Amino acid sequence: MRSEELAAVWKALAEPKRRRLLDLLRERPRTTGELASAFRVSRFAVMKHLGVLEKAGLVLVRRQGRVRYNHLNVVPLQRVHDRWMGPYQALWAASLLGLKRGLEAGGEAMPKSSVAVGSLHIEQEVTLAAPPARVYQALTDEVSAWWGAPYLIGGEARSLRLEARLGGRFYQEWDAGDGALWAVVSSLRRGEHLELTGPMGMSGSVQGRVRLELHPAGQGTRLTLSHRAIGDVDDRTRASYTKGWTDLLGTRLKAFVEKGERRGLVHPRAGATAARARGRTR
Repeated sequence: MRSEELAAVWKALAEPKRRRLLDLLRERPRTTGELASAFRVSRFAVMKHLGVLEKAGLVLVRRQGRVRYNHLNVVPLQRVHDRWMGPYQALWAASLLGLKRGLEAGGEAMPKSSVAVGSLHIEQEVTLAAPPARVYQALTDEVSAWWGAPYLIGGEARSLRLEARLGGRFYQEWDAGDGALWAVVSSLRRGEHLELTGPMGMSGSVQGRVRLELHPAGQGTRLTLSHRAIGDVDDRTRASYTKGWTDLLGTRLKAFVEKGERRGLVHPRAGATAARARGRTR
């Protein structure tokens, strides 16, 4: 994250009302009117705060007809966390926080007898220092180079493939011809967008759509993600997929297209073969 981008994020977070806006958007996307009604200030003042958040990349605006929907973009927050907090985390801190939550809760919550039909709507945006054609190639032909554990069905796979054609499959393979289908390609325009329709690894009865759009941004690419799903979706699923997309696109894909770092699928056999080869050379 460049220094000017970092400064914009810190400036946006410095104002309590802007932090409150992010708290509201963390729950779900909201219209500008909904957000304005939660404050005892004018609509114009709320819009100014939203403008600061949008400029910092923390809020993405999507219009549906005349209605403006505001979405939380967690990518800048994750990158701030990775830079300033990640290196200093320790297990005892997480343990103490868990103890605090448990004591404040005052007891265990009653389990739900059934799962209600829920929905998911994630909007994210990340800027990559690589041209759109290169990013598109990484999204399709080289998906296994940056996509891997723990974002795999069943926790492991022999291969992960995306067939970049209309009706093509996005799927993972296990041994003996077994595998799992993530989605099928429902729309694509090479170097511009890719749309996938399917459960995308969610269990239960779920139907979803993922759309990735690539826009030139100077010498780089502005990549936007829109993931919508409906079915057996709960708060835990929404939180997991929001965090997962942030890691996959904002960390792993970014590291691959910008630095050539491979953080994706590595088959255990490949590691064993490499180890045996090193042993023979000793």
